[in-house]
Amino acid sequence: MLGGFLLFLIGFIGIVVNMVGLRFALTDWMYFLVGPTIGFSIKILMVLCGVVLVVLANGNDEDRFDEYFDGNAFK
Repeated sequence: MLGGFLLFLIGFIGIVVNMVGLRFALTDWMYFLVGPTIGFSIKILMVLCGVVLVVLANGNDEDRFDEYFDGNAFK
């Protein structure tokens, strides 16, 4: 979960700081290595992967619950 949150945070901060016109050291290497378009795409991918990791980490192990959400599996 921490890894997903860090991916989301670094990607999001990189996008926002770049749109303001400043440079963010943790994601600035992408701009110089692959260019601005692919660098921006990598940042978007970091945000999406971070969200997916956090959602998967907080998911329920049981398949189904009843409509009252009391924790008992619906049978």
